[in-house]
Amino acid sequence: MTDFPIGNIQTSDVSRVDVFSHYVNGALTTGTEKCEWIVPFNCQILSVICDSETAGVTGGTSDIIDVNKNGTTIFTTQSRRPTLLYLDTGQFTTGVLEIISLSVGDILSYDVDQICTTGSARFKIAILVAPR
Repeated sequence: MTDFPIGNIQTSDVSRVDVFSHYVNGALTTGTEKCEWIVPFNCQILSVICDSETAGVTGGTSDIIDVNKNGTTIFTTQSRRPTLLYLDTGQFTTGVLEIISLSVGDILSYDVDQICTTGSARFKIAILVAPR
């Protein structure tokens, strides 16, 4: 399989960018708190990037990811969550961030809210943050 380059990364002009990342080799399954990170410094979220190397098949629905700060979505409008259309591969639509401020000790996590009957595989998520 070929890895797809990630495009359309939205970042600010900052001197330091850190990344919270996670990789799933098998097919995505729905569920909450698929991965959790403890925020080590006061920062702001610059971008949430999701990518899948294989398309979800059967079922006709999109794969939808949610990111949470202390258990509450950062995409307060549900339609703004990162989405990968049914039978598509590559980068998910970029979610529109609505909550970006993080403090030391906050818990950042992601959920898989919806998948095709068989979810996409070789899924990657990267959450870019910078000090504030």
